[in-house]
Amino acid sequence: MQAHGVRVFVKRAGVQLHRLIPSGQNRFSTASSASPESETGAHHKQRERELILSVLSTVPSPREARKFLNSVSGNETMRSQREFEERQARLATEEPTMRTPGQLVPGEILHSERAAEARETEAVPRRLTASVFIDGLESPGACERTGKLLAQIQRIGVSPVVLLANNGSADATCGGYRSIIRQVHQLADAVEREGGKARPINEGVFFNNPYDRTDLTVDPELIGAAIAQGHTPIISPLMADAELQVKVLKPRVAAAAVARALAQSTSTQHAMAGSGGAFSLLVARLILLGGADGLTGEGNVFHRFVNLEEDYAEVAAACAQPDVLELMRTCLAILPPTAAGIVASVDSDPSLVLKGLISERPVATQQRARRNQGVAQQGQAVRRAGIPSYRPLPNYPFVDIGVRDVAKTADVVEAPTQFTLLRHGFQIQRHKKLDTCNVPRLRSLLESSFKRTLDAGQYFERLRQLQSAGGVEIIVAGDYQGAVIVTHEAVAGAESLPYLDKFAVLPSAQGTGMADILWAQLRRTCPSCMWRSRNDNGVNKWYFDRSSGHVRAPAQPGATQWVFFWYQSSVPGQRTLTVDEIQSGIAVSQKIAPSFV
Repeated sequence: MQAHGVRVFVKRAGVQLHRLIPSGQNRFSTASSASPESETGAHHKQRERELILSVLSTVPSPREARKFLNSVSGNETMRSQREFEERQARLATEEPTMRTPGQLVPGEILHSERAAEARETEAVPRRLTASVFIDGLESPGACERTGKLLAQIQRIGVSPVVLLANNGSADATCGGYRSIIRQVHQLADAVEREGGKARPINEGVFFNNPYDRTDLTVDPELIGAAIAQGHTPIISPLMADAELQVKVLKPRVAAAAVARALAQSTSTQHAMAGSGGAFSLLVARLILLGGADGLTGEGNVFHRFVNLEEDYAEVAAACAQPDVLELMRTCLAILPPTAAGIVASVDSDPSLVLKGLISERPVATQQRARRNQGVAQQGQAVRRAGIPSYRPLPNYPFVDIGVRDVAKTADVVEAPTQFTLLRHGFQIQRHKKLDTCNVPRLRSLLESSFKRTLDAGQYFERLRQLQSAGGVEIIVAGDYQGAVIVTHEAVAGAESLPYLDKFAVLPSAQGTGMADILWAQLRRTCPSCMWRSRNDNGVNKWYFDRSSGHVRAPAQPGATQWVFFWYQSSVPGQRTLTVDEIQSGIAVSQKIAPSFV
């Protein structure tokens, strides 16, 4: 399944592995790349190889590849987002109570009058978009790597919207102003050198509401016009007030304003301002590139995945990057529920961030790789690239843009190999008895998820018997949009064995990170667990990625062929399953009657 997913992804994306695309226009992208005359043939081929390797390194499943390609082509309607928007618009009409920013739920930016339009057929094409927030480009080679990443994102059909933050090194003085302008243009040059198209936007994006000076607003027309021309807008955090005094905005304030402008441009019936009526946005990711390769807690514990709705208080209590966590929480509360956040290092290899953009999966910590040779080759390639197609105006507001010395990036030794994936998420309920659950809602969830009819009488009677014997764990996410049911099965000669009986996600909640949220809660509740899955189950690829081991049961004539999975805890002191327990668990689970008719 894994290899098949890669082949389908590569084939549909238009990438040919047996030869390189000779022309300057990559069929992969929605916008034209820089002219081939501005680069050597060797550098163009090297760029194509790097893009192919970056895409292949994501190893998407067939579902992930299909979803991403449909989103890029405009065929993906994002049913979960549309249904959520309709529900939020309906709630806004019925319950117009105002909430504070900390209580916002994704989608509440929508106005109640959009209730009617949300029910109509999608009319405006959607442009897949990623909001990229960059907090500092001071480290050696950071500007070049970030430019390469933005160019690759653009070439796979995603339109990045970039905000360059003031990380504290630039103040409101003339020197601080020049520093920000210089970084914006240097990043634009780096994107152009990698075959992308970039447009620096230094003024006119941010302004204060004339009726409320504390309300910061973003004019989306400049952003939409840049995207419509195939350019990546690179926005500086500068704003001129009513007295024409330039202010340097704080990162959280500027990022929230941009997120709000993008969220207001996601209507399925109204095109984005500045697009000429051509498209609205489909915001998929909020990417923050900063000094850390993710969020860490007490004892340098790395957070691979954070469900903000459930985990925020616990993570914030000991987070080493509290400002980053708060910024992501604020922005994800504004963006649609299908958007996910990625916190990665500005020194990360571009392929790592592309993995999070395409595959939607947290990345396991891998062995750090040395990058001396790769960065040195990159420096040589950039020097061969020649002059970018975009040239900033000389002496633009008295700023000497300059050119970064790419050769110095060879001093970088290693690159981060992990990032933190965040979702606004859902609240979690835990039950140990069916009596505390809404059984009809639970049944509806199981039948909708599995698309089969549940033998409700037999199934729930089995759970009631187990809850008074070994025990039952029922984890419910949101308003019964997802659930995990774990039973503790009796095993001869050992304590009860945790058995994953059901893992269900409502179809309308797909794309919201529900599966990862439930899986994290399962691992927290049961450090070690077993389960079975039909041999032809399309979810097995997902199980293979998350299990510690598996075994295929011998095929019996006329019987269902099962694959048995298990995962083990790596935390000292927590229970791990022995070989005998796994074998006993397989024998017990084989006797469990089917739940569906």
